[in-house]
Amino acid sequence: MENRSRTQDFKELLSTAWPLMLSTGLFSITLFVDRLFLFQYSDAAAAAAMSAGTLFWSVTCLPAGICGYTSTFVAQYLGVRRVDRAMHVVWQGCLLAIAMMPILVLLGLYSHRLFVAFGHPPELAKSEYDFFLGLVPGACATILSSALVGLFAGSGRPLVLLYCDAIATATNAVLDYGMIFGNLGFPEWGVAGAALASSLSLSLKCVLLAGFALWYLKTNRFGVWPKHAGVMNRFQNVFRWDFPLMRRLIRFGWPAGVSVVAEAWSFAIIMMIVGNLGERPAAATTLALGVNVLAFIPLMGLGIAVGVLVGKYLVQSQLKTAQRLIEAALIVGLIYSGAFAVLYGVFPEQVMSIYAIGNDPARFEAIKPELKPLLYFIAAYCVFDSVQVIFSGVLKGAGDTLFVLMGHAIAGFGTVGLAVLGQKIFGWDGLYYWWGVISVWVIVLAIFFTARYLHGGWKTKRVIEPDLVSCDA
Repeated sequence: MENRSRTQDFKELLSTAWPLMLSTGLFSITLFVDRLFLFQYSDAAAAAAMSAGTLFWSVTCLPAGICGYTSTFVAQYLGVRRVDRAMHVVWQGCLLAIAMMPILVLLGLYSHRLFVAFGHPPELAKSEYDFFLGLVPGACATILSSALVGLFAGSGRPLVLLYCDAIATATNAVLDYGMIFGNLGFPEWGVAGAALASSLSLSLKCVLLAGFALWYLKTNRFGVWPKHAGVMNRFQNVFRWDFPLMRRLIRFGWPAGVSVVAEAWSFAIIMMIVGNLGERPAAATTLALGVNVLAFIPLMGLGIAVGVLVGKYLVQSQLKTAQRLIEAALIVGLIYSGAFAVLYGVFPEQVMSIYAIGNDPARFEAIKPELKPLLYFIAAYCVFDSVQVIFSGVLKGAGDTLFVLMGHAIAGFGTVGLAVLGQKIFGWDGLYYWWGVISVWVIVLAIFFTARYLHGGWKTKRVIEPDLVSCDA
């Protein structure tokens, strides 16, 4: 049935999106609290967290992107009522995550050489290494969690994610307060303490997600299985290696993962260059990104939600319903990002005052002249950010991941590459130059993904086996 009202569209979208937006929003609060406490600790700690944190995401996003693509598979398998395949693909994502963990450990052990290679001062490089190495256990937990997140997001049970993220966020805040400053009986570990706190909270989230997944599987909460097998047979069918299905997950998931890598590494290059401008510009960038995540990361939850719903309705041959939900997501995204554009553009002083809490007034006043213009940059591009997040979510939800990869590669490396050429040839440089590059990059992404959506190539894409679609759609 495709005869439905606009109210029904918003109701279905928001019932899926709001827990995901809050869940990802809680993660943004985690990042914000980390940066707030580290800025209170020292400029050097804040600068180290900026570069090392960016590198952390750069090396985590590929495996997390591949394993997290289980959400699209789960949505489409459940759309054709194949609960067994939905559960099975999540286990393939978990196995893939476990196989990738040794690579992350090796990257952590040798990361100091990378920071030195970018010309960072020895003391800053040491702090960056401590922060990154401390985040490695959290990176391993993150990629394993991403497969489990796909289970609950794809099945329309985002409240579980909200509960787990709320517990992890609260845990991280308490551990940050203790481990960074030496409170609550912990030693004063500074930047290393912040990394350890993040790793412990991310690991806790992974354990909670695994517990919920096992409970839901045991109690048959994901739907009726094709064959009414007992609980033990159900577990045996799920927890086995299935190479054809894993290969299918990798086939569609790797472009999604590599697209995030292209975005993350392009951003990492900019952050490494900004790190060379000095502690003050790097610290100002860290603080600006701290408030930027409050606007951006919840939008990722909206992008996941619309992607899940698009995948579900495409396999049921309800294209018009999918398009109506996309329109609803655009309206929600533009209202949300528009509010932040006004907040950052019109009330920058009030936004910056958050960082004055618990800090030396003279130190805060010294960084404000560099921080304030960065909020204007965020205000200028955040609406475009919402557009690109929603349309990329649509393309991923349909299975059009190769175009998502192409868009991120061209927009990211193309924009950053041209900016580096401008730096080398014309001597263009400085904090605001690189933030201008970020703004142009986001706008180009929005144009790319909007053009692909209007082209309509995504409408014929599917990630599950064609015979399942033809039989049940």
